[in-house]
Amino acid sequence: MKNRNSITNIFPIYSANIGMIFFSAAFLFLLAGQSATRGAAPSQKEILKTRIDDLRRQIEIYQKNIDEKNKKEESLSNDIEILAADIKKIELQIQETNLQIAGLDDEITEKQIEIDEMEKQVGAKKEMLAKFLQELYEKGRGETAEIVFSGQSFSDYFSKIESLESFEDQIKEAHDQLEASRDALEDEKEILIERKVDKENMRGIQSDQERSLEQEKQMETLLVSQVRNEKAALEQNMGRLQKELSEIQSLGEPINLEEAVKAAKYAADLTQVAPEFLLGVLRVESGLGTNVGGGRYKTDMNPSQWDTFKKICKEVGLDPEKTPVSRRACYNRNSSDGCGGWGGAMGPAQFMPSTWMGYKSQVEKTTGHSPANPWSIKDSLVAMGLKLGSVEGVKAGDRKAWAKAAGMYLAGANWERYSWYSDRVIHYADGFKKIMKNY
Repeated sequence: MKNRNSITNIFPIYSANIGMIFFSAAFLFLLAGQSATRGAAPSQKEILKTRIDDLRRQIEIYQKNIDEKNKKEESLSNDIEILAADIKKIELQIQETNLQIAGLDDEITEKQIEIDEMEKQVGAKKEMLAKFLQELYEKGRGETAEIVFSGQSFSDYFSKIESLESFEDQIKEAHDQLEASRDALEDEKEILIERKVDKENMRGIQSDQERSLEQEKQMETLLVSQVRNEKAALEQNMGRLQKELSEIQSLGEPINLEEAVKAAKYAADLTQVAPEFLLGVLRVESGLGTNVGGGRYKTDMNPSQWDTFKKICKEVGLDPEKTPVSRRACYNRNSSDGCGGWGGAMGPAQFMPSTWMGYKSQVEKTTGHSPANPWSIKDSLVAMGLKLGSVEGVKAGDRKAWAKAAGMYLAGANWERYSWYSDRVIHYADGFKKIMKNY
């Protein structure tokens, strides 16, 4: 590639041309890099991170306290202490969520400024490139007329033609850089959308945290008021817990709690993943708003998944047109239909068609029957167990491993940002462990 700083040397025959001086300066601007090396992270980000890390350490202390109390024999005083610790923990988690939202607000603002600047640069480069193309066209015509009417030698003419060809090479390079700038701009816009989706998700978590906090406070007040009648208070607390855990559903359709417990025990025997942990994940999955209610594959599923989905439906004897999937999550107000992502997850365990196919043969081998059915509570929980059990420590009952596995299952790569999901999974798992003896 020719030296970009020697553009005037490429055109010796035009060195005295004032127009080419303008061209050289403008062309250097066109080929210039669009961004400088980024400096250190703003201090506000560092402050937020430090505060979040501190809150997480405090939250972990309360969680350890709750874990220890859950090992003790059931008593009213112990239940009250567990509720008190959970209330303090949720209050800290709400503070953490508020900081996460504040951080996302800052990221969104910064990203929007970056995008605005990049759009200006892309626009300027487009305009400049158009001028250069026009100049190339005009100079090409001028050189042809000159050789015809001036009587210059053909060697002089070809020398000028070679200069014009070099000019064309530089124009092509500029065009390629413009295309790269456009691609980079689109990438930044995608990141901006992801941050906005994260913010919407955090708002949903915030609402869930506030609701959970109010419920725990009400129950604590009730238990304290009935301290003289421990048996009645324990029964009332167990009734409240059972009602809360009974809210298991698959795409808006309720799942019988007894059936779910039996399926979880069945899956646990086959995968060595604790049944209460499986039920905890299932309970949180039921409560995620984007998964509740039946969508349809043609409107809610990524078209790349359609053929796989129809194949799965055919194998298990279901009509794909009538078979529910999770609804599309509509968080992106900037898109044409208000939706930035896709739904399309299947059955109680919410597997995407392509992901299910990755576990299908393992489920069939584990259960001994074929074809595996993602809408079957037993098959879906076996698949869930296989996926969760692939995280080291889950089968041994390591609660940190549970938190990681549940977070990855429910929130994907950003699971650490959505630690509330993992926390609720373990919360519900503890509850299921208490009531499973009744089934």
